[in-house]
Amino acid sequence: MEIEHSIDDKTQIRYGLIQWRGRDDEKYRQIFPDGKFTIDFLGEKLPNRKVDLERHRVSIPPRKMKAELDRKDILVISKSRDGTVVVRKKGVGFKRKTQGPDLPIVTKLRELQRNSKDPTLFEKALVEAFNTLEFSARHIGGRDEPDIFINEKFNIILDSKTTKEGVISERYINFDAMERYKEKYNAIHIGVIAPGFSEGYIRETAKRKDIVLIETETICKLLQNHAFYPYEPERIVDILFESDKPIITPRDVPTPTTGDQEKLIEIVAKVLSTLKNFEKSGITSFPSTTMQVALVGQGQIYKTDEIENALRFLSTAPFCVLQKQKEKYSLIGNIESILKKIGLLLQAFNQIGR
Repeated sequence: MEIEHSIDDKTQIRYGLIQWRGRDDEKYRQIFPDGKFTIDFLGEKLPNRKVDLERHRVSIPPRKMKAELDRKDILVISKSRDGTVVVRKKGVGFKRKTQGPDLPIVTKLRELQRNSKDPTLFEKALVEAFNTLEFSARHIGGRDEPDIFINEKFNIILDSKTTKEGVISERYINFDAMERYKEKYNAIHIGVIAPGFSEGYIRETAKRKDIVLIETETICKLLQNHAFYPYEPERIVDILFESDKPIITPRDVPTPTTGDQEKLIEIVAKVLSTLKNFEKSGITSFPSTTMQVALVGQGQIYKTDEIENALRFLSTAPFCVLQKQKEKYSLIGNIESILKKIGLLLQAFNQIGR
């Protein structure tokens, strides 16, 4: 739910208030919780806020109101899944803070999911996203066809829905058509991807018809995690389609643990060292099994999928040390030169954080 709130008097800006009429209490109480809560006000987190029920208002630091707003502005107020109240200016987007890298494909998905004038752009961006996640996805679209098909190995069909604001209700989804797509493509899994989904009937119908509703932010989180700790495609299928939930949100995407990341770093270091030896021996292209044998020869015993994850990690941006073609990996250049460039990149990254 979202509320549009007008800043139509000087008092709110001067004294730092979001204030409403008493007759609107019920509407605002659906957004503002009881007790203390946090407001994300135009990108700044303000903890320990509390509604003044008698005066129908919430206090905001006046400096922030004066710096950011004037009487012509309209605020859009909503509540996030973690209970934070989010306030932004109407017509002005806000950038979500994430733990993952700011990948171009993630930015594209977040922007295009709100482009209701040309939904095909969002469909194609999702194809790009799933191919980034190492599926073989293709765009179909058109009359009486699904938007996306993921190859015969997984047999997944996906439809995407855009909306200028808010979430998707049941009337946006042709569930009967989705069932026809399932039969036509012999699909194992069916999903609908959109910015969000309303409560009630849409979720009940999706569960009854075995169709999974997937929030766009879920795909964004998968992409962010994948850049740090690559997923097997089978694991992504488990997350999206095997949970028996009618709707999949970012909360359903497990974040790689510190142990997972430390193990990845350990294996990547061993792989890089082995790549130096490969280059000296004239080995420029190899399957993951060759790397595994080489590591075993050094007394390093790792699972096949752990080595595959490390190789995929080194094949993705921003590192791109390796390039994968079919089942083989190859160096894209001199390993020493590549490592020096990575070192410079890390130095630059560290300076950003200062």
